[in-house]
Amino acid sequence: MIEWLTNRPARAATAAVVAKLYQGRWTVEALFHRLTMVLGCEVDTRGYPPAPLFGFCVALAASNAYAMIRAAVRGEHGHEAAETLPDFYVAAELERTIEGMNVAVPDEAWEPIAGWTAEEMGAWLRSIMRQARLERYEKAKRGPKKPKPRRTRFAAKKHVATSRVISGEQT
Repeated sequence: MIEWLTNRPARAATAAVVAKLYQGRWTVEALFHRLTMVLGCEVDTRGYPPAPLFGFCVALAASNAYAMIRAAVRGEHGHEAAETLPDFYVAAELERTIEGMNVAVPDEAWEPIAGWTAEEMGAWLRSIMRQARLERYEKAKRGPKKPKPRRTRFAAKKHVATSRVISGEQT
């Protein structure tokens, strides 16, 4: 039996509604985890209260950009490719690429993009994703577990727990 504690009015707190709200909470928790671990939204505040709020807002904006990238990958390479794309590699690629773009591309070149509609931005992202080589960003696959090596030191003696020796179970 599952019991829910909620502050919703009893007439609006059916089991299905509360379960749906709780399920939505975990999608938000997953987003916050991604923001914290991959996009680095936690900052050392050094006693300045606005700093964490600013860092969180920047991470939310980065999260929106990340969501657009995943949507473009999904549109061009399929749902599975988007789901298996590791967060770490996407964030690392964005971080590396922006460094070079800040040096090579003048600020004026970005001005037309500010006026694009969502459809124009989507088309541009999809055209970039058509050329992306996603195999560069595959997760490392764990190999088979190696068998435990045979004991070479003190191979003739079996291990006996000290507590058993003390209690007299083993000699």
